[in-house]
Amino acid sequence: MGTIYSILIYLFLYIPIFVLVVFSFNSSKLNAVWTGFSLKWYYSLFSNYSIMEAVKNSLIIAFSSTILSIIIGTAAAVGMYKYKFRGKSLIDGMLFIPLVIPEVVMGIAMLAFFSMIKLIPLGLITLIIAHVTFSVSYVIIVVRSRLDGFDKSLEEAAMDLGATPMQTFTKVTLPVIMPGIMAGGLLAFTLSIDDVIISFFVAGPGSNTLPLKVFSMVKFGVTPEINALSAILLVLTVSLVVIMQLLNKNIINGKKIISSALVCVLCITFLGGSAFKSAAGKREPQKVINVFNWSEYLPQSVIDKFEQAYNIKVNYSTFSSNEEMLAKLMAGGSQYDLVVASDYMVETLRKQNLIRPIDINNIENFKNLDESRLNLPFDPGNKYSIPYMWGDACIVFDASKVKVPIKGYKDLWNPALKNSIVVLDDERAIIGMVLKKSGYSINETDPLKLQQAKQDLKALQSNIKAYDSDSPKTLLINGEAKVGFVWGAEASLAKRENKNLKIVIPQEGLFLQQDNFVIPKLSKNQKSAEQFISFILEPEIGAEISREFPYASPNKASFPILDQDILKDTAVYPPQDAVNKGEYLKDIGQSVKLFDDIWTEVKNK
Repeated sequence: MGTIYSILIYLFLYIPIFVLVVFSFNSSKLNAVWTGFSLKWYYSLFSNYSIMEAVKNSLIIAFSSTILSIIIGTAAAVGMYKYKFRGKSLIDGMLFIPLVIPEVVMGIAMLAFFSMIKLIPLGLITLIIAHVTFSVSYVIIVVRSRLDGFDKSLEEAAMDLGATPMQTFTKVTLPVIMPGIMAGGLLAFTLSIDDVIISFFVAGPGSNTLPLKVFSMVKFGVTPEINALSAILLVLTVSLVVIMQLLNKNIINGKKIISSALVCVLCITFLGGSAFKSAAGKREPQKVINVFNWSEYLPQSVIDKFEQAYNIKVNYSTFSSNEEMLAKLMAGGSQYDLVVASDYMVETLRKQNLIRPIDINNIENFKNLDESRLNLPFDPGNKYSIPYMWGDACIVFDASKVKVPIKGYKDLWNPALKNSIVVLDDERAIIGMVLKKSGYSINETDPLKLQQAKQDLKALQSNIKAYDSDSPKTLLINGEAKVGFVWGAEASLAKRENKNLKIVIPQEGLFLQQDNFVIPKLSKNQKSAEQFISFILEPEIGAEISREFPYASPNKASFPILDQDILKDTAVYPPQDAVNKGEYLKDIGQSVKLFDDIWTEVKNK
């Protein structure tokens, strides 16, 4: 029985990893359907500049912080082991604080510290410092545990034979504690390469790490390149473990490994950038703008064309939610020159005095915008924002499996749809949909009407199979869900894979959203930011963006060169009369707590 239990435990631990590796060779974009063997995602991975840039940053930070943690941690461990001094017990106890303190607390503390001193802008340097801060304790503890079994008489014998203190350390002490140093270094490297929370707080423009990149990709769904990258990282991790085992058994030379690692660090730090993007033939940029946008929302090719046309370097950073973006602007908004914010967030940013008016005179292609995308309730007159992309949340259902009529939100409560609906994991969208079903506004704040919405949402729970804003299309394509209330772009992508899917424009009215360019109040390059906006509004550029990402474009000048199939897709471009009946989210102030309470109560049951 013990053998069976062991096998089951190992299967439980490693089957998900095995599936990930297998699907990195899948020719399909979906992780749910195997369509054939292919290496295309590995080729795609190495041609995806934004991912490779994040990998480069992660490796630079991980190697640099690991080396610094090893140096500081080893010196501290040896010093605390050898010497007695006042306050040693207190310092011993403080070593464990970074191990037990919540990461979010440490992240906020680091952000507050860097914002207060204002000597180092948020970026790679602040990331390295932060990673050393939480890694060094692990190195100290591991090395000290190795020193606990160390025979001090060996050092005394070496000194008696004429060795200097440095010779004694390098020839006697260091070889003994080397396995501990390597183990501590490996632990520090792993913690650094995997960190999300602390990195989120202290990262700045142009310093996106791989975990932050993956985390921010949830708006559009994690692409298959991540499976390929994960498989490569898995191989590297296993290789490191094997090397550690060989070191412990003295099969390989530790000094050679350390020397090789140092060479790798130097190469990655000083030469690594050229391996990810060639700069040959490019002019030295005269200006730099820092752009902050949703992940997977702007093709790298567009950024490259802008840099070439205007000789302005673009530092492109990404986020995964409006609230994340707001937090960054409030903490270090002076670093960003151009930000993409959703409708209600434009209103929030304006009320908090975090954005400045945009000079439309500097945006030559403003004339290309569709008038219906302008002068919306969240920014009358477009004084503070310029439309970038827009969309809606619609209903989609599998006509081969659903035999009941679906014309609007109220039909989602049909008992025949039990455990078959995937909906957005978004409290404002879902509670807004429930309110809309009852004839109320999605921005309703009346407590009595919200209580009614709570009861209606509870009644819908038996029909909801999953809450998923990351990639609801997967459940619709593989048939796990028969119906969805999802973003139009997700519905469009799902329909391309599953021809049985049909789009429904809810008769009660659409839930609309629009993402917009805004310029932070402390931006240092407003004119360059406005040049970037105007460039995005060029017809060819607008069409290129729409082909890459299936969201509705406000750029009417791009329509003649867009594929008609895109323009006729009602999931992406709903009929104008439906748009006229739709609503955008508004900033509802403190009333958002009522939505939070409803969401927490319903989802936790």
